[in-house]
Amino acid sequence: MMRRTFVAFAVLLLFVGSSLAWAQEPPKTWEGTISARTLNVRAGPGQSRDIVARLKRGDRVIAFDERDNWVHIREFDDSGKTGWVSRSFIRLPKSFMAPAFGDIENAFLEWASARGDLSVVSVEADNRLSLVLNRDLEREGAARVAREVACVYRDRLSLDGAVVATVWPASGPQNGWIVQVTCP
Repeated sequence: MMRRTFVAFAVLLLFVGSSLAWAQEPPKTWEGTISARTLNVRAGPGQSRDIVARLKRGDRVIAFDERDNWVHIREFDDSGKTGWVSRSFIRLPKSFMAPAFGDIENAFLEWASARGDLSVVSVEADNRLSLVLNRDLEREGAARVAREVACVYRDRLSLDGAVVATVWPASGPQNGWIVQVTCP
């Protein structure tokens, strides 16, 4: 009994220690360059948000997040503040916000993009996908598309368990999902 308790405690410490190390790991960042003559840095993602700074062409910033067509940046002045700029006016590397997937996952995402009937494919977890259909696709076909995509994902990644694919409306998740299917 004492040995089993010790092993369980050691596993718990290993898990907590690795979780703390992961939590302290800095988020991924990318260097960007401002391409507009002058560019407003906003307090949030949107033109209606307050202007917190102004940048000029050639200024370098650190980008670390994106929401819609807005990029979250830092290190644009000495204050340590963060701000948001329009994606249209900042040059970023091709790897910006690209998921850190392996070759198999990337091949799956390329396959899903090439289908032509999906506007968004997001891997939420090892066994969960979120999909948004192209606007011209009928809702009646949503279940068929979701099942195909979920099953191909399961097969290509050689997963043992079920994969759940949720189809969301193009208008966003506020109105709930259209259909949710499981493969197998």
